[in-house]
Amino acid sequence: MVELDDRTGNILTTIALFAIVAGIAYATRATIAVFVLALLFAYLLEPAVTWVHLRLTPRASSRNGAIGVVYVVGLSIVAALEWIVAPAVTEQLQRLDAALPGMMAKITDHRFLADHASQIAAVWERIGHSLGVVAANTGWLLLVPFIAIFFLSHRSALIAWCVDLLAQRRDRARVTATIERIDAMLAEYVRAQLALASMSAIVYTVSMAFLHYPFPLVLGIVAAALEFIPIVGWLIAAAMMLLCGWLVGAPWIWMAVVIAIWKTVENLVVSPRMMGQRLAMDPITVLFALMVGGQIAGLLGVILSVPAVAVLRILWLERSRGQSAAAA
Repeated sequence: MVELDDRTGNILTTIALFAIVAGIAYATRATIAVFVLALLFAYLLEPAVTWVHLRLTPRASSRNGAIGVVYVVGLSIVAALEWIVAPAVTEQLQRLDAALPGMMAKITDHRFLADHASQIAAVWERIGHSLGVVAANTGWLLLVPFIAIFFLSHRSALIAWCVDLLAQRRDRARVTATIERIDAMLAEYVRAQLALASMSAIVYTVSMAFLHYPFPLVLGIVAAALEFIPIVGWLIAAAMMLLCGWLVGAPWIWMAVVIAIWKTVENLVVSPRMMGQRLAMDPITVLFALMVGGQIAGLLGVILSVPAVAVLRILWLERSRGQSAAAA
């Protein structure tokens, strides 16, 4: 009979516990994704909640009251935008539906596209499957704003709990600094992504309308949504807009110029100012994170993979600094 020493037993126990935790996380990945989305949504609303909280009268200066005000105002804005935009979107969707047979006929008439029809169909099938998964989980996604209320109302307590969980008495200050760094990084990431997607929607929609695309608003909204997928999202959006322009006879070459100019300005000027260096990662790392996230949790995994890797990167760097300081 083989006897294990204490160190080997501890290593095997750690590996077994890690495997169990990983299995549980994989089995409950949909629930975890909803809570992570709720956390990111809370980061999005945090500046507005803080601003309202500081301006409420002393008698009504509770944070819960500020959260209520932000939600009411936010719902009013969403309802107003839907009332303004929904008719135009519906009309353009009807035009797109009517134009689809002609667009598909043009694709099949083109020799190159006809030769690669199976590959194109496979890509569209995967996109449709991802959208179907999102639609199937809509009920879960509706919980996100309600769970975000918990994160907003207990923000300070949650940060303190994380510090208590991870810190020991001798390194509490370092753990606190790490948690605050992660908190600031996630906040910057969420707000920057929304701002960049909104600016992209405006640039694309206005440009396509000026170039007489038949459904610029629909394409602009879809392209902005794809911007939330790092690196590959804007490429998919660009291909979609240019292909659509070619199919309907719009000046797609000028649209390609617009996309190239906007992405250059975004990458060199806008994005560095909004995100700073907190999310500085190699492209190969981002691609690896996207692939792993997609394999684990589909479209949601792709969207959440980059902030997850950024958090792991901060933890690794802080651990390395701690070891270097201890060695010194």
